[in-house]
Amino acid sequence: MEQRMLEAARKGNIHELDDLIGRNEQILEEMALEGAGHTPLHVACVGGHLDFVRELLKRIPKLAEKVDPRGFSPLHIAAARGDVEIAEELLKVGTHLCSMEGRERRIPLHYAVIHGEVHVMEILLSTSPESVEKSTARKETVLHLAVKNNRFKVLVRLAKHLKQHKKEQVINLKDHKDNTALHLAVASKNFEVVDFLLRGHALEDEVVEVNASNESGLTPLDVSTPLQRGVGDREIREILIRAGAKHGASRPVSGDDDDIEAGNGHQSDGEPISNAPQPLSPLTTKNSNQDDGKRWGKIEVLLVVAGLIANATYQSVLQPPSIVELSKTNNTSGGSKDYTTPAPTSLTEKKITYGANLVYILFLGGNTFGFLVSIQIIIWLTKMIQDKKNGQDKNIQMVQEEANQERYVFWLIMLSMIAMVLTYFCFTLSLLIKYTGGPENKVLHVLPLMIAIFLLLIQKRLVMILESFSEELFRFFGLLRNSN
Repeated sequence: MEQRMLEAARKGNIHELDDLIGRNEQILEEMALEGAGHTPLHVACVGGHLDFVRELLKRIPKLAEKVDPRGFSPLHIAAARGDVEIAEELLKVGTHLCSMEGRERRIPLHYAVIHGEVHVMEILLSTSPESVEKSTARKETVLHLAVKNNRFKVLVRLAKHLKQHKKEQVINLKDHKDNTALHLAVASKNFEVVDFLLRGHALEDEVVEVNASNESGLTPLDVSTPLQRGVGDREIREILIRAGAKHGASRPVSGDDDDIEAGNGHQSDGEPISNAPQPLSPLTTKNSNQDDGKRWGKIEVLLVVAGLIANATYQSVLQPPSIVELSKTNNTSGGSKDYTTPAPTSLTEKKITYGANLVYILFLGGNTFGFLVSIQIIIWLTKMIQDKKNGQDKNIQMVQEEANQERYVFWLIMLSMIAMVLTYFCFTLSLLIKYTGGPENKVLHVLPLMIAIFLLLIQKRLVMILESFSEELFRFFGLLRNSN
């Protein structure tokens, strides 16, 4: 029988309702008790059956006060659906229904605002003007909900209501994170709302607290300083500054703050802009966190490449080209126990020429430089990954420095790869000049290390030269492609 009642409410079948009540006069009361608040009135409101709703309220008006397990009273449902007639019918039971709290302490007005149902909202406000001050469990006012759900028309009507009933202070109320409606509008880059609130359209008096701070110590002007900004963001900042907006104690660093403020005849509050790291607003860091994931992925790839270079250069020393092995043999052959008699000159020693010495210098010099640079890169990247794990806060200046570091490491790896190529050619040349001879100078054993150290000292200049050369080369090929 209960299923038949719910089905009748779903279809709005009044004849079935009368028939069921005729069989059991207590059926509605029993369903209200057993259904944990879910009554045929809820079902009829969802279906928008006005006549069925009237009949139920005529028999048991208290059904309008029942809240179902989802946190909805019948008026919550009518407000969310924008059903004006059903809302008016329910309010005949009593104006106290406007203050009934559902899930997260939301009242019917909150659902009308969330869904942008202006007409129902006006009925609720006219019935219970004080309900505009009610907040949710998250301390969100109707203004917070209007901004979060992009309901500009609702916001305009709410501002008018606040002005009429002298409740302008509601516009500055804060949510559970101490954000005002203006904080949310700036964070969502809603130019229309910011312009409405601060350019005198909303309220005659300047009641909007443009410098209110949230739990992170950020003002709306601080929230408008993300990593990347467009034209719309700059316009929002100009509106804020014209309204007297200033930075808070935890402001993020921004490179163009002074330009905007000077152009509008305003100065920032307090001390000069500091270059010290400052935390970014939680409202503006979601996208930057996604970019961080890509960045750390690149660092891990660079770490693998540097490790491969270090391994290759290390193995090259363990298995050098034949000309280096030959040089080593000749050096040890001179250390005979007979110090009075020169060691006999072998046939291969006589055949070592200036070309072989040059290969010896190029091989050990280039290989040592590549090995040391790769070790330097591994240490550097490992430290960067460790800094990531420590969860250090970043500002715009730090992001720029990290980008420069990534570019610098990239060109260092390019130098290491060039050194590997040089080592490869030394292997090849050693096969060609293995049997050419000439006296060997002992300074050649030290010279490769001196060359490697010298290259390390000027590595920054080498990176700049290599980067400049590559740009010119790409530009040259671009011109050739365009000419064709």
